Amino acid sequence: MTYNIAHCLSDFDNLPVLSGRLLPILLAVTSLVAYAQNKPIRSEAPRKSVQIQRLDLPSIKIDGNLTEPAWQRIAPITDFIQTTPDLGQPVSERTEVRIFYDENNIYFGFTCFDREPEKIVARLGAHDGVTGSDSVNIFIDTFHDRRTGYFFSINSRGIQFDALANEGRGDGFESYDETWDGIWHSAATLHDWGYSVEVAIPFKSIRISSAANQDWGMNVSRDIVRKNESAYWVPVTRFDGVMKPSKAGDMTGLESVRVGRNLEVIPFFSTGYRRASWTPELDGAKGTAGVDVRYGLTANLTAVGTLNPDFADTEADEFTAQISRFEIFFPEKRKFFTEGANYFETPMKLFFSRRIGSVLPNGEPQRILEGGKITGQSGSWTIGALQALTQEETYVDPQDGQQKIAPGGFFGVMRVQRKIFEKSAVGLISVNRMQKPGSVGQRESSHGVDLHLLKGENTNWNSQFMVNLNSANPGVDWQHVGFQSEFEYNTESFEYETGAKLLGRKTDLSHTGFEPEVDRWSGWMGAEYKPFINRFGIRQIFTGVNYDEANNTSGALEDSGADVWTYAQLKNFWTVRFEHRYDRVRYNQFTSDFQPVDCATRTSLCPTRIYTTPQWKFELETNRNRAVYLLFRHEWGKTAQFEEFFYGHHKTYELRSNIRLGGKARLEAGAVRVREWLHTGQFYQNRDYLISRLTYQFTPKMRARVLTQYFQDRHGHNVSVNSLFAYDFTARSALFVGYNRQKNSPLDRSALGDYFYIKTSYLFGF
Repeated sequence: MTYNIAHCLSDFDNLPVLSGRLLPILLAVTSLVAYAQNKPIRSEAPRKSVQIQRLDLPSIKIDGNLTEPAWQRIAPITDFIQTTPDLGQPVSERTEVRIFYDENNIYFGFTCFDREPEKIVARLGAHDGVTGSDSVNIFIDTFHDRRTGYFFSINSRGIQFDALANEGRGDGFESYDETWDGIWHSAATLHDWGYSVEVAIPFKSIRISSAANQDWGMNVSRDIVRKNESAYWVPVTRFDGVMKPSKAGDMTGLESVRVGRNLEVIPFFSTGYRRASWTPELDGAKGTAGVDVRYGLTANLTAVGTLNPDFADTEADEFTAQISRFEIFFPEKRKFFTEGANYFETPMKLFFSRRIGSVLPNGEPQRILEGGKITGQSGSWTIGALQALTQEETYVDPQDGQQKIAPGGFFGVMRVQRKIFEKSAVGLISVNRMQKPGSVGQRESSHGVDLHLLKGENTNWNSQFMVNLNSANPGVDWQHVGFQSEFEYNTESFEYETGAKLLGRKTDLSHTGFEPEVDRWSGWMGAEYKPFINRFGIRQIFTGVNYDEANNTSGALEDSGADVWTYAQLKNFWTVRFEHRYDRVRYNQFTSDFQPVDCATRTSLCPTRIYTTPQWKFELETNRNRAVYLLFRHEWGKTAQFEEFFYGHHKTYELRSNIRLGGKARLEAGAVRVREWLHTGQFYQNRDYLISRLTYQFTPKMRARVLTQYFQDRHGHNVSVNSLFAYDFTARSALFVGYNRQKNSPLDRSALGDYFYIKTSYLFGF
């Protein structure tokens, strides 16, 4: 089988054996896919098209009321078709959309009738927040390339959400980048017959062609939350789920519009005060200032620069009950790095932006002096380039009280992709970190080539080969290389996935990327059957199985596992899940006093053993669209407790809720209790995690949030508070007032203590 491949390997001497074992499987998979794709398919309906008018009239007041004469001169789009809950049926409530443009903007006007207007779900929320409200949505493909576009959503209270779409970058079957924030204008008004929405999108805020006459791709939709209903102008299948560039309709009639470069300068100032009696060297007030600059280099290529950035308003990481022998992944949240992050994504995580300006052992982040990036497209090329410089810092290590130096470093990333075929791409990436000689991790670089093939609607193949160079393992040989290949065949009722991955024992991405599991060959295969039955109270059933195995490059088993699951989405949009996992993992043997066997006193290799960890899981989830959403999860089984050094079993109980309190407040809360026993049956400890996030939206521009977290186990407890008040001037400028607190018991000198700050930034557009 594919997953026993590493047993055949000894420092890659048996590569021909691997090829011989993989080839029959790949041939079989290819034959099945080819057969499926050669079956007769339904002929597609003609692509929908709309011609829009240019109306150079007095400016439209964007107030959510379509009262200006211009709106009455436009014939509306009315033929909307449901995706959910009743695929192919007309929208249940009459919906009209009108579109026109002038020299500077394109305008959309939505009239959303409702026979029960008192039941319209209309909630306030933050920009780009998920409010769970009735909403209208716009997709435009400004270059009409069937690959890329812009997504805009406005709920019934006027809250904006926007994103970039790129269907052919190779991240899967589609990709939406929700970190993009454009400057556009919208408003919504509730009426006794429904609600209406006005939208103005300035041409200078998006990237468009400079051609005199332009055709765009376009689609529009409406969501009716209480009915779990989504309806589109160009119908969207359940399998697609989102508006795709390749399936958008055509919008014609755009002529002689003004294309801008959209220069933005955003200066900021921040001042704060920290108090933690256990780290007096960090106590006191501090202030900083900096600036961000954005400029449209070409029609679809944007440069962003930052000088002395400050990320005080970034929300803290959430506590996690996950325990691993490897580094645990926490997502990037800093705005400069999240926006456009998908331009740097590859099948392997060769670049991880949290390595730049990471938190030092004393709890303070290393200062970033400056950064810059260029992202976008130029013809058939997709480009991402980033550089950043961090400052050398002197700090006191809380573990030993010694003064140490965190060297400054230069980070450089270059990522390019070239479109090939209809929706496929080939790409290159180079990631580099350089520090002055003599410092730990003074140089680390990874260079890779990747191939992404999207065939038709159902077949996706991603692969990447890379070489990693690092100071810890000088030179270059086959143990410095990595490889990953993943094949996916996915339809509305069936999904099959298989893949393999290699990371040599001399690879080290700990300063630039995120691939902590080195020195291993691994492989995986899985299949899921997911028929849409729509009877017996059930909408859809999902049943699947998968197997994965990893071995080190000498051929010894590291871990393996088999999963079997089944779950059902009910007609009320509740979900019930059952899952069984059977895993095996190689790890150090433990002593009776909860320590790994001391390898330092041994002349041979540190003794290890294979731990088996069968586990079961039950999960119940309610309808996410309702005012009260609940998730209950129960897991139980054997465990290898890598933090506490014992083998035993556990029971985990988790309850999460999302409660919307009226139209302005939302409470997210979660509680996890993990009960752990030794293999003898003796009770060991409880691990408890509590988290709550309360957000209150005073107006569409003014909001507050408080994130409170608590953790305790047999060693002590940790309390964290992360609070913020914000007033948004625009999508990229605001006033922030925040208070953060972190304290551990017993005392941890790396804990933050108390920190209060004020930060303000303002966008100047040209």
